[in-house]
Amino acid sequence: MNKQTIDTSSSDQQYNQIIVNTSEDSLIDNSTIDDSERETQPLLDEYKVEQSSSGFNVCSNLPARYALAMWAFFGFFCLYAMRVNLSVAIVAMVAPQSALNQSIEACPTVEKNSTKPIPKYEFDWDPSKEGFILGAFFYGYISTQVIGGNLAEKFGGKWIFGGGIFIASILTLLTPLAARINYQLLIAIRVVIGMASGPAFPSAAALWGKWIPASERSTVPPAAQVGTNMGIIFTTLLVSIMAQNGFLGGWPSAFYVFGILSCIWFICWCFFGFNAPNEHPRISNKERLFLNKHIPPRPPKHRATPWKKIACCPPVYAIAIMHICYNFTYYTLLTSLPTYFSTILKFDLQQSGFTFALPYCVQFLVTIIVGQIVDRLRVRKTFSITTLRKTQTIIGTIGACGFLIAIGYMGCDRFRAVICCVLAVGFLGFHTCGAIISHLDVASNYAGTIVGITNSLATIPGFVGPYVVGAITKNNQTVEAWRLIFNISAGIGAFGSLVYCIFFNGEEQSWNRIEHVDDTTESTNT
Repeated sequence: MNKQTIDTSSSDQQYNQIIVNTSEDSLIDNSTIDDSERETQPLLDEYKVEQSSSGFNVCSNLPARYALAMWAFFGFFCLYAMRVNLSVAIVAMVAPQSALNQSIEACPTVEKNSTKPIPKYEFDWDPSKEGFILGAFFYGYISTQVIGGNLAEKFGGKWIFGGGIFIASILTLLTPLAARINYQLLIAIRVVIGMASGPAFPSAAALWGKWIPASERSTVPPAAQVGTNMGIIFTTLLVSIMAQNGFLGGWPSAFYVFGILSCIWFICWCFFGFNAPNEHPRISNKERLFLNKHIPPRPPKHRATPWKKIACCPPVYAIAIMHICYNFTYYTLLTSLPTYFSTILKFDLQQSGFTFALPYCVQFLVTIIVGQIVDRLRVRKTFSITTLRKTQTIIGTIGACGFLIAIGYMGCDRFRAVICCVLAVGFLGFHTCGAIISHLDVASNYAGTIVGITNSLATIPGFVGPYVVGAITKNNQTVEAWRLIFNISAGIGAFGSLVYCIFFNGEEQSWNRIEHVDDTTESTNT
C-alpha cells in the first residue's frame, strides 16, 4: 500500500507531517468520515481556546481562525472604502447635469435651506465621462484575479491580500492630485488601484480553504467579507459629511482619510495575519489539531493546478454565470445609486450619503442571520448543501429583482423609492452567504483559483454597468431612464440565478482531494 508524506509548516514539530493514504478507495472513505464528523459538530461550542503561552495576543480568548477573520473583515472594510469613495465624492466633485434634464418625468426640486452655501464644483465632466471614470477601477481589477488566487494557493494569501490593499492605499492618497492634473491621470490611477485590489477576494478564498472547516463556511467567510458592506456604509456617511463640511478641503478627504486608515490596517495585518494554522505562532494546540482534522490536507506546493478538471466542472460554470449576473446588479447599484439619489430624488449630499448607506446595513444583517441559519441546517443535515444554496438563491433573486423593478415605478415618492432600494440590496445578502461563497463547497483547496476565474469574469459588469448607466442617462436624467436601468439589472440578475439553480451541485469534487496523474502529466508537458 503506497503512502505519501505531505509537508506542512515547520512552526510546530508535532504537526510537521500528515500521512495520507493515496489509495483511491481509502481516500474516499476517509474523506467521507471527515465530512460526516465536521458537519455534525457545532464548532463554536466545542472547545475554548487555551491561553497563549508565548507571544503577545490581543485576542487571547478568541479562536485563531476568528481573529484572522476579524482582521480580514477590516481589510475588506478598507478595500471597499477605497473602491466606493469615488462614487460618493464624485457628487461633490462634478457639477450636476440636471440642467440638461428637460423631461416632464423629472422629479421637482426639493426646497432647500437658503442659509446653506451654494456648493462649488471643480469639474464639469458629462455623464459618459463620469461613467468611464467610475468604471476605470474594474479595468485593472479584472487583470490580476486568477494569478493572485493561484499564487495565494501555492505561497499563501497573507502577503497577497495585505500587499494589494497597501498598494491601493498609497495610490488612493494620490487620487486628488491626479484628478486635478487631468481626468485621464485619474483614470490611470483608478486602473492601477483596481489591479492592486484584484487579488483580494481570491487570496482570501485561499485563506478560508486553509482555515475554515465546512460547517462554518456559510458563517465565517461571509462575516469577514461583509466588511465590504461596512466599508460602504461608513464611507458613504463620512464622505458625505466631510465633503459637505469642507473637512480637509471637502471631497479630497474621501481619499486622504481612507488611504491613511488602510495603511494603518496593513501594519496590523503584518503581525496578525497568517497563511495557515500550522504557521500561527500563538494558536492553541487544541485548535490546531481540530483544524488539521476537519480541513482537507492541502496539496503540496509543487502539485499542478487541475486546470482541466476545473474547466470541465459544470458547478464552476454555474457559479461563474451567477457571479457575473449578480455583480452586474450589485455594481450598477454600488456605483450609481448616489447619482440617482442626488440627481433624480434631489437629496442633498449628506442625505444622499445616509440614504445610500441604509441598503448595505440591511444586507449586512441579512448576510449574518441567513449564514447562521444555513450553517445550523447544514450541521443537522436537514438539507443537502446543494438544496440550501439553491433555496438561498431563489429567495434572494425573487426579493432583489422584485424590489429593484419596483424602484422605477415609485416615481418621485422618495420614501417608497428608498424602501425599495433598501429591500432590493438587502435580499442580495442571501447570495452573499450562498452562491457567492459556494466555491468553497466545490473545491476548497482550489478556491483561490476558482474565485480568481469567476471574479475576473464578474468584473466585466463593473465597467459595463456604469457605462450603460452613463449612456442611458446622458442628456436624459429622468425617472423613465432610471426605470430602464433598474429593469435591465433585475433581468440580468434573474437570468444568472436561473442558470445557477439548474447546473449547480454543491458536493465536494473528487479532484479536490485526490491527486490525478493526468493533471501532473498535463502540467509537465505544457
